[in-house]
Amino acid sequence: MAKFNEVQKRRRAAIADRKRATQGDPLTGKLKQKSQPLSISGKRKRKLFNKWRREQKDAVAKGLITMQDVEMAVSEGIALHLFLCLSIIRGVLTLNSMKEIRTIYGY
Repeated sequence: MAKFNEVQKRRRAAIADRKRATQGDPLTGKLKQKSQPLSISGKRKRKLFNKWRREQKDAVAKGLITMQDVEMAVSEGIALHLFLCLSIIRGVLTLNSMKEIRTIYGY
């Protein structure tokens, strides 16, 4: 087994040398640090969506935003687009409710 460990150590060193030669920095020979992929795993996406939906339900239950808030914003002359964008950023409005508001007000 000790012999195999030595063979494996040499094999790993040879592979690392080949990687440094092809992918490494030409001056230093060091391998570059690769950034994390931008995609999110399905499990993480589900967890984030569940958390977002739970917070949204709590916000509606606490009455942070209602349809009267939207109507008041329109009647006061506040730009509806700004109000909707801020509400979505705060995580209070869903995209579906935003579509409903757009159809109601013809926005």
